[in-house]
Amino acid sequence: MSIPNIHREGTTLNIEIQGGFNLWVKNMILNHINNYTHALKIDLTECKFIDSEGIIFLHQWQQKGKDLQLINPPDVFFEILEILELDDSWQPNITNTNEESL
Repeated sequence: MSIPNIHREGTTLNIEIQGGFNLWVKNMILNHINNYTHALKIDLTECKFIDSEGIIFLHQWQQKGKDLQLINPPDVFFEILEILELDDSWQPNITNTNEESL
């Protein structure tokens, strides 16, 4: 189990997740959130899996009107959105830096 790298820049928590995004990682992130946290910037480049706990946490965060930026989510992220039937109703802010030049 990899420990996520979490650091604060103003009102934003910058998070790098290696391995997986599950209940344990969600709870680690929650431990860093306070009243001054208004945005999450989550780098998922090294994330190998994300479970429904991770997806639901991210969805609820954004539904509260908080800023959320996801960088390079794994393919399973989009598969779980379909399973949870969120793929049509939720469009998270995603940045993909892994795209190869054409």
